[in-house]
Amino acid sequence: MAVVLLYVVAAIVSPAMLKPAQMLNILQVTAFLGLVATGQTLALLTGGIDLSVAGVVTMTNIIATSVMLGQDSRILPAVLCCLVAGAVVGIVNGILIAVLRVAPIIATLAMNSILFGAALVFTGGAPHGAAAGAFNVIGQGSAFGLPASAICWIVITLGVAFAMRRTTFGRWVYAVGANETAARLMGVPTRSVLVAAYALSATLAVLGGLLITAYVGNPSLGIGNQFLLTSVVAVVVGGTALTGGIGSVTATIAGALFVTELTSFTNVAQVSTGAQYVIQGVLIALSVVAYRMIGSRGTA
Repeated sequence: MAVVLLYVVAAIVSPAMLKPAQMLNILQVTAFLGLVATGQTLALLTGGIDLSVAGVVTMTNIIATSVMLGQDSRILPAVLCCLVAGAVVGIVNGILIAVLRVAPIIATLAMNSILFGAALVFTGGAPHGAAAGAFNVIGQGSAFGLPASAICWIVITLGVAFAMRRTTFGRWVYAVGANETAARLMGVPTRSVLVAAYALSATLAVLGGLLITAYVGNPSLGIGNQFLLTSVVAVVVGGTALTGGIGSVTATIAGALFVTELTSFTNVAQVSTGAQYVIQGVLIALSVVAYRMIGSRGTA
């Protein structure tokens, strides 16, 4: 309902929002945030948070373009390198949180800083390389009248949603987020679940990074910064509780659409970047307050 209402308001302010090309553009851009937010959902469902997604997206962009060097024959090695690197980052995050008991916000924020610093050292502050032409089709092309990136996003997200609702692992994630101690006493391998959740979060951030790399075609050291806050906003607006155990990967689709529409609308309305950050922060606060009020009524 919020997505539709926001779109109606945006269309009234700027009728250009109703053009099919603009609608498809919103879908295309939402795909990048949507994949990163899907991974963020898994982290939040466990009762944690993954603030390393921005660094993972930047790392993916730098590695992919550096390995591809604009050559189609290098696409597969580049993608594999990115996936392996992302999995390693996620596993390290999971070990820090599940085994060493470092607070998720500290562990992942530190990892984000490490990844950004590593990207600076590797590139010397001047990134080089380019995405291959055949790879760019994923981010810039279309299929069946829809952006190819949006199709990839929806298919992957629905697959993750199915796994979360219909598999044992998915039920374990919800159980760990609801009450880790109780889940462990019931025989749930809580440490393994946490490590797997953060590994998947980083892997999905890699996929989002690959999509946006295919879209822009060039390396950029700041390309992941936009996802640090927006990925959390999309998940929380979609209904996932920051306390864990409550939420839906499917609802994150709507959350990502809402955030992208809001960004597009504020750009059309010429709202400053600072004001956009203020709006995003207010949305997180209001969402948390609303869910707490709903929860308190349900238990009253």
